[in-house]
Amino acid sequence: MTQPPPNGPAPFVRESSRIGLNLIALVASRFMCLALSVVQVGIIFRALGREGSGQWGYALNYPALFTVFATLGIQRLLVRDIARNPDIAWTRVWTATGLVAVLSTVVTGVIMLSVLAIDESPVVRAAVFASSLSVIVLWALQRPFEGLLMARERMALIAVVNIIAGTVRLGSVYLAMRESPTSATAHAAIAVGNSVGFVLMTGAAIAAVGWERPTFRLSLALSQVRECLPFTVAALFSMIYFKSDVSLLKWLAGEGAAGIYTLPQRVMEPLLMIAGIWGTAVFPALCRFSVTAPGNYERLMRTSARLALMLAFPMGAGIAVLSGSVVGLLAGERAGEFALSVQVLRILCVVVPMFYLNGVGQEFLYASHRNWVVARTYGLASLLSVGANLLLIPTLGPAGAACTAIATNLCISVLFVHEMRGDYGAMGLIPLVAKTLAACGVMAGVTYALAGVSLILSVVVGGLVYLGLQAALRTLTSEERRMMVSLVRAPFARRA
Repeated sequence: MTQPPPNGPAPFVRESSRIGLNLIALVASRFMCLALSVVQVGIIFRALGREGSGQWGYALNYPALFTVFATLGIQRLLVRDIARNPDIAWTRVWTATGLVAVLSTVVTGVIMLSVLAIDESPVVRAAVFASSLSVIVLWALQRPFEGLLMARERMALIAVVNIIAGTVRLGSVYLAMRESPTSATAHAAIAVGNSVGFVLMTGAAIAAVGWERPTFRLSLALSQVRECLPFTVAALFSMIYFKSDVSLLKWLAGEGAAGIYTLPQRVMEPLLMIAGIWGTAVFPALCRFSVTAPGNYERLMRTSARLALMLAFPMGAGIAVLSGSVVGLLAGERAGEFALSVQVLRILCVVVPMFYLNGVGQEFLYASHRNWVVARTYGLASLLSVGANLLLIPTLGPAGAACTAIATNLCISVLFVHEMRGDYGAMGLIPLVAKTLAACGVMAGVTYALAGVSLILSVVVGGLVYLGLQAALRTLTSEERRMMVSLVRAPFARRA
């Protein structure tokens, strides 16, 4: 009989090093893709102006509201099941691929029929179609293969594919905006990059795991649909509260207001998605530990929550301090049109710590099979989001949408913490938050003072000041410090 791994600190530190390397690979790729995305968004905003940018943002966010119906959240199910039993990998993946191929095609048809009914602009219709091809069909088809790599914890391959696809998207957008600067051509160019990402992700999965003849099992597909129900409900509500703001802004305040909000949203979204990456790196290990090593499961929960907050607070503070420079960098000569975007970006920075806490909390609940808790929480959050946006946007415009985002994420945080109050009570989060806020305050002052000299210099020095203060305050526990040392040494140990 196979013995379960020990639960002591030493094995956990070794496991954490591997998880940490996966996380570093994903975060590094995210920041590289963020840099590529910043340049890409800058090209689009400078070429299209405020009105065209509003069309582009609407065409991006409206189809995104339907993405959950194209996948039913099946990737999370695949990661959970394959992480626990790798032998079932390809049977699950090929069946899921056939399922999402059908679903994404149907969803795209529904999106286009709805746009024909609610919007008369040919440019907007064309942009929505190109965006649907990109964020519905290509994205959905890529998810099963990406889920397979996640379950096998091959995050470095995922990182490489994301960087290549991001580079292709940037090149395509640059060429498209030179030839025909419209929101439709911008989304068509992005679809080219996403198609490259889909092909590469499929090839990476086959190269990493090996080839198995494609099979589709209808009974398994129906079973996957049933098991995905709580994931689908949670993802749907999450999409409503996270993606409906731009559409509501366009309908209630016009394309100009949507353009003002789209710029800070595109700045914040990649940063917020790092919370999802954090969950991606941790979730497979949580699933394994939940049945093989309960002690390590609890340690991983505690460490994940603490480190996520230590990352989130300085990110939010840094963007708030540099918001004027960031908007000016993206908008260029059109910065005057986006003056209100600076205020909106500063408001949205408050969301970052709550979003990261919610991101890891969601993974804890999924790993412990409390799926419907997540679904109910996001259901309440989506109702709050739509209601508050309808109330605040007519009077406050884009700032109202930003304030709604704060209220919605605070609601989720309160409900998650209440559900897991026993777990969170043992994590020592209050002293950690107090020390982190003190370090962020000093970091913000240094960053602001250097912003006028050099944007890059202010970010680098501010980050070093933050790390130095956290070390001086001894915010990390002794086990977390050993984990960090092991993480730094791991690449060199592998080479040796």
